[in-house]
Amino acid sequence: MRINIASYGGRNWLLDTARELEKHGHDVKFYSYLPTKRALKFGLKKECNKSYFIVALPFLFLLWITKRSNWSLFVFHYFFDLYLAYATPSCDIFIGQSPMHVYALKKIKKKYNATIILERGTSHVLEQIKALATNPALKGKSPMPQYFIKRDLKGYELADYISVPSEIVKSTFLLNNTPITKLIVNPFGVSLNQFGPTILSKTEVYDLIMVGQWSHRKGCDLLTEVCIKHNYTLIHVGSIIDIDFPNSPNFKHYDAVDQIKLKEYYAKAKVFVLPSREEGLALVQPQAVACGLPIVCSKYTGGRDLKQFIDDDMWIIEMENLNITDLNNCILTALSLSSMQSNERSYSSNIIDKLSWQAYGNRYNVIIENLTNRIK
Repeated sequence: MRINIASYGGRNWLLDTARELEKHGHDVKFYSYLPTKRALKFGLKKECNKSYFIVALPFLFLLWITKRSNWSLFVFHYFFDLYLAYATPSCDIFIGQSPMHVYALKKIKKKYNATIILERGTSHVLEQIKALATNPALKGKSPMPQYFIKRDLKGYELADYISVPSEIVKSTFLLNNTPITKLIVNPFGVSLNQFGPTILSKTEVYDLIMVGQWSHRKGCDLLTEVCIKHNYTLIHVGSIIDIDFPNSPNFKHYDAVDQIKLKEYYAKAKVFVLPSREEGLALVQPQAVACGLPIVCSKYTGGRDLKQFIDDDMWIIEMENLNITDLNNCILTALSLSSMQSNERSYSSNIIDKLSWQAYGNRYNVIIENLTNRIK
């Protein structure tokens, strides 16, 4: 099977998808601005990587000098949507990514009669807007320009199938009248050569760890409040977005680090916590599972989907409501579970067959085979 895969920029999970599908014998080409030398570090074969890094350089510079303004992102998306429509060779399946690919879906479908799969990593755009609009910093303004929304909706319409990482994302599409037959659910995996059982640090220990953007979307206002009220210690790894990081001895911030170094930060905490208002399936959650940390999450993170991959689902504790009381109750439960752990922390056996990128690729391959049989 000839499969062309395009991300909306750099690596993300679609490189892992390309690598794993190639292992199943498919002729895979992966399109992004990721230089081939770097793609090789993530296990992608040289002949599979079709980098447009040189072409993208002026656009990447534009994104940098405008601090990724909406208009510059639109220009970037629009240009490389057109670019891929004409640059990609004949294929049986084209896997594009929302919100970038729209024209490419239409052109490749018409030109090659290819099956079109659109990857959507977060909730349906109309539900995403509702969640993001609750941010008081917006002061009533729309969190997203209409031209982005229109492109996103058009992409959903043009795709033969929409692949999402969790049941909560699937529900947002069903809520907006997407046919259930058009939806594919495949939870993301984790790199087990980078993440695995950890031993809780004896020199620097925190009650909680949160990895990712420190923002209203991730529920960091709730995290701040619960930690101050109940005197929890917290370590954060990632960028600061729209909420100030507390200036308190109980809080420790580290800027975003290379993924390969994250395991040492997970080893510093008893519990992983993510009370997000909107996600798809946060990739840091399977990382925390692999590292053996109990997880506290909102129902919007996709954490529930990971329960099927672990031996006992008590280790993933889902908040019933997005409030301080529920968050604190879940944290207390998770800390109690953490207190029972000693030495190496692990609660999922045969994880390579369940939660690895290899397992994700195996599921995707079965999906492709089923789609092919359905088309025939």
